[in-house]
Amino acid sequence: MAVQRWIRIHALVLALLVCAASGPAAARSYLAAELNTREYAALDRAKTVVILPAAILEEHGPYLPAYTDGYAAQRLAHDVADAAVGHGWNVLMFPPIPLGSGGANELAAKYPFPGTFTVRLDTLRSIYMDLADEIGEAGFRYVLIVNGHGAPNHNRALDQACAYFDDTWGGRMAKLPRGWPPPGEDPTAALGEQARREDNASGHGGIIETSVMLFLAPDLVDPAYKTAPAFTVGSGGMPAVAKRGDWPGYFGAPRYSSAELGARLYQRDARQYIQDALAVLDGTAPRVTPAAAPARDIDDAAIARDRAAEKRQQDWLRKKGFR
Repeated sequence: MAVQRWIRIHALVLALLVCAASGPAAARSYLAAELNTREYAALDRAKTVVILPAAILEEHGPYLPAYTDGYAAQRLAHDVADAAVGHGWNVLMFPPIPLGSGGANELAAKYPFPGTFTVRLDTLRSIYMDLADEIGEAGFRYVLIVNGHGAPNHNRALDQACAYFDDTWGGRMAKLPRGWPPPGEDPTAALGEQARREDNASGHGGIIETSVMLFLAPDLVDPAYKTAPAFTVGSGGMPAVAKRGDWPGYFGAPRYSSAELGARLYQRDARQYIQDALAVLDGTAPRVTPAAAPARDIDDAAIARDRAAEKRQQDWLRKKGFR
């Protein structure tokens, strides 16, 4: 019996020595929603990057779901996570944050618009600044916001939250992608001249987003896109189209979309997101200086609407004696 006990102890010691000799545990990805306190405490802060998938509930016309930006951001976030793990980083993946500012209907001041549910610019910025404080106070120093929404005010708020984290906690918080559109390959180049002319590089609900959704989640795309009329952006820009009485919530010509094109578009985007993420993590990406003021009349008008909503809310709170 004593011999058997000695053998078991010897085997245990040998196993521990082998584990120690093999070096630190391999990098891996964790879901923030699933970890307990011991697991959080065990994370190596110096080699863990927090990933925040960021998007918006925003109308994308009659053929695409309101969370189109979010589905793309979630998939991109997981691809970025895989790349980070492959480069020796642990990943702490947060649940998607479906809050944003500036739906496309804002271009024509059409409120409300079916499918768009935004928060005020100040609210959005506060959410990410609050998270920056919580994450920084917990000891994490690397944060990536995988963003899927392109509105100027929305992106300005995220950039400002990133700069706040850097200045306050001495780490690195960055929004992806860092530059847009990605340089080089244009997967839409193979489209016919008529398709390219009708779509005119639409950034909302046209060939690009419809194709990507046909690749990512075809069951969420209404088949009627195949006969969708074109809403081509001309010299007046997107606002001129959005102000039309018959504007359905998208720009361009989605009927030319395909899953094959969506796969090429998605792969191009994923390469850019991953490249940007790794540059942030290895310290070669320059820091972004966020813009301090809106750049367009549309942005100013959106902020004025935000201010009116804030006043309405604060007046009600004061009236009720809440604080």
